[in-house]
Amino acid sequence: MNHCKILIAFLIFSQVAGFAQSIKFSAAPENYQLYARDETDSAEVLLSGRLEGEQIFEGLSLKVFKDGILYHQQSVSVNKKRFSCSQQIDAGLHQFKFELYAHVNGRDTLCYVADSVVCGDAYIISGQSNSHASSSQSTYSSPYCRSFGVKTGFESYSEDDKLVRWGRATGNCPDLEGIGGWFKKNSFGVGAWGMELMRLIVEKYQIPVCIINGGSGASSIEQNMMYPEVPSLETSFGRLAYRVAQAGLKDHIKAILWHQGEANTKTAESFSSYAQNFHVLLNDWDRVYPGVKKIYLFQLHPGCGGNYQSELREIQHQLADQSDRIEIMSTTGVTGHDGCHFSYEGYCEFAQRIFPLIARDFYGEKFEHIITPPALVEAVNAGPNEIVLKFDQPVLVDEAIEVNGIIHELKDQFFFVDENGNADVSGVVNQMDVDNQQIILHVNDAAIYKRVTYLPDRFYLNTHDVYEGPWIRGAENNLGALSFDKKPIVKASFSQDKILSQWHGFEMIDSTLNGIHFKVVFPHKANKQRDWVWRARFWGHEPQTDLALLEAGFHLAYIEVGGLFGCEKAVKIWDDFYDMMIANYHLNPKVVLEGMSRGGLIVFNWGNRNADKVACIYADAPVCDFKSWPGGKGAGIGDSKAWKLCLSQYGFSEEVALLYNGNPIDHMENIASNKVPILCVVGDADTVVPFSENTALLEKRLNDLGWKINIIHKTGVGHHPHSLKNPKPIVDFILKNTDGI
Repeated sequence: MNHCKILIAFLIFSQVAGFAQSIKFSAAPENYQLYARDETDSAEVLLSGRLEGEQIFEGLSLKVFKDGILYHQQSVSVNKKRFSCSQQIDAGLHQFKFELYAHVNGRDTLCYVADSVVCGDAYIISGQSNSHASSSQSTYSSPYCRSFGVKTGFESYSEDDKLVRWGRATGNCPDLEGIGGWFKKNSFGVGAWGMELMRLIVEKYQIPVCIINGGSGASSIEQNMMYPEVPSLETSFGRLAYRVAQAGLKDHIKAILWHQGEANTKTAESFSSYAQNFHVLLNDWDRVYPGVKKIYLFQLHPGCGGNYQSELREIQHQLADQSDRIEIMSTTGVTGHDGCHFSYEGYCEFAQRIFPLIARDFYGEKFEHIITPPALVEAVNAGPNEIVLKFDQPVLVDEAIEVNGIIHELKDQFFFVDENGNADVSGVVNQMDVDNQQIILHVNDAAIYKRVTYLPDRFYLNTHDVYEGPWIRGAENNLGALSFDKKPIVKASFSQDKILSQWHGFEMIDSTLNGIHFKVVFPHKANKQRDWVWRARFWGHEPQTDLALLEAGFHLAYIEVGGLFGCEKAVKIWDDFYDMMIANYHLNPKVVLEGMSRGGLIVFNWGNRNADKVACIYADAPVCDFKSWPGGKGAGIGDSKAWKLCLSQYGFSEEVALLYNGNPIDHMENIASNKVPILCVVGDADTVVPFSENTALLEKRLNDLGWKINIIHKTGVGHHPHSLKNPKPIVDFILKNTDGI
């Protein structure tokens, strides 16, 4: 824990006249301080310093009280006028008191006291006004809800502000009536919904909580960023970081809750740079607060700001899709919105919406119902007059709402881009039906619409009334759906004879693409990145890796090209299949390739051609040179029938084939330059696809190109069995190389 050498010791620790003047602390607890609990559900409290002046101490002793009862006492040794001692305190609704005594002239005299110390969890809230709104109705207070310092907004952090240390958190603000406090300094202010969130955690999980709120009203993302060239206390980022560091919590923040964006909807330049700036901000958070595990991001509600709100809301959704660390929560349908801010009840709803996510992520809570807002999975042209919106959970809809005497129906809140590029085409939905996880939009000519948007930027069409519904909501949780902007509408009929079945308990589609058989297996719940593994050859053989990845939220795909031996025709089939998978299932643009045996030819040939689309490659006893197999022109046994078929697919005579330099062992340049991670699992006794003629040459080729591969050798094992009985090393490799893509 960083105590910054606590140079303000004489201001804080001069609690007992005389003796405190003779002790200069480098570390010590403070009144009302919260220490962050560690994996042992406790925290270490350190007291250390040096003795100064002519006062002669015969010794020191420490007494620690828990809830008013003596909990621990110890003698503290002094060596060359320096001392150090520590005490573990456990998390929970307990308050600790520390008393340090000096033994002088045969008697113990109290020289330092720190009271009401707790152990619990720490969070940060930041953003613009809706991140820190105070309310005079926020009257809840608890000795187990703490904060540190002064919430200043854009104002400077004065010397007087620095004297404000630990205290009880408040969701109110001095002299406030109603909602506000946007630009007022507020000691221990955490905002109305920050206070409600603390209450929920403390009462449900019996854990003290500290929130430090650094919100700045009307601030852009740029105004919340770090500027190392500027003195830290002159920036919002720096003032927040100063408070967190002074609180000793810099390394112990569990999560950051972020509500910001309205100020970046005013110009195209501002919203278009938002994603890049957010990633810069995220990197700065990681450097300054290395313990942060999660970012909770609120998608904006239509309201104050500029005319690029739909675009910015879509960017926020995409940011959350890019990383499992980032969780997004909707604000659509939150009660009490006034066009910019919310009522006290509305802000409480902010906390109540995000609390289950925090409960799941940090308190081990498991829910039988869905706790995330509905999100669009895909929009499909399902027929001449139907566009189907598919969501990740069952939905229900508000039919209509009356605002200022005008009836607004939900069917009119969808906006389209047509085949001529005309944007924001509206009023074309004749009827809307809901079927579990689908909303069916009935239009006159579905084929002319290429993209779809849900919700206007700010106002109902042709009015200046801020949009307040109707909404799409989760059927199980009543959460408003995340809005979306200009999502592509894909064709439903991409294949023939689609058959839905089960594979090891997972839903699977059997179908064809241009007459080629393929399979897609769906996880029970897709992971955040919508990762997928693309298997080449031997569908269902040694499936342990595939099953583990399905459990981890990966999709599994397969298309039959095994009889093509990685030739140009096979690569073209894979190109089309890749495009279909991305367009129809919105999967991660970077795919995991899995090639067993002859599958090595296609995964390395296609992978090298498309290295920028490959997350990593797992190859198992892979064929890397068709001269080895099926040719059998080296140490391997070969396969004469397969060799004849291979020559036919490539259109080669045997003489030409033996001179061919387009096998994987010959052309790994793009994989090397893109640094695509590769894991090969091989049997050292393989006589079908000998290691020396395949993976060993592939490894040498990559080494020559400045890249390397990982190889797992199975001593004494031949070509079979493939994979590993326990696939954990393979699965760990894949998970490591798909994290955060």
